[in-house]
Amino acid sequence: MGNFQRRKQLIIAGLTVLLLADVGLMYSISRLASPENNRQQTLVTETRQLALVKADVERATKIRGTTPEILKKFDQFEATMLPASKGSSVISQELDDYAHDTHLIVDEVQWHPKDVSGRNLTEVFLDASVTGDYNGIVNFLNRLQRSKNVYIVDSLAVESAEGHGPSGGLRVLLHMRTYFRKA
Repeated sequence: MGNFQRRKQLIIAGLTVLLLADVGLMYSISRLASPENNRQQTLVTETRQLALVKADVERATKIRGTTPEILKKFDQFEATMLPASKGSSVISQELDDYAHDTHLIVDEVQWHPKDVSGRNLTEVFLDASVTGDYNGIVNFLNRLQRSKNVYIVDSLAVESAEGHGPSGGLRVLLHMRTYFRKA
């Protein structure tokens, strides 16, 4: 009988410990779920969001302050563009000069002008084929890159020059852009 009594006391002691642990957990959960704790978390979250919004406003203010200077630089850059009245002849002459200096043949030049909305510019798409040796083509492209005029080469397509020029040469189809100032 003593053994049974001892087991009974151990079981009651174990249940008491479990009951006290449950009460402790319930108290902890009630503290975490309390409105005061939720308010603190909300305050921390909203403070962080406010700081992000303030940083965005500050950045936008700086951008707004530098916008007139940037627009002035755009206008200065546009003023350096060739006028549309003589731009195509200057570009044609420049391409011919570069081709002559690099021993290339430039043919099939096609011009596709398009007005740039909101600016006093005309964007001109140029399609041309350049035929010659590899070194000449590389030098031609380097001269285009270093020109005082603006050229944007959008794409190059290389093919054999058979039927278009000297044997063993290359034919490069250039798709590029330039810009002219409206008169």
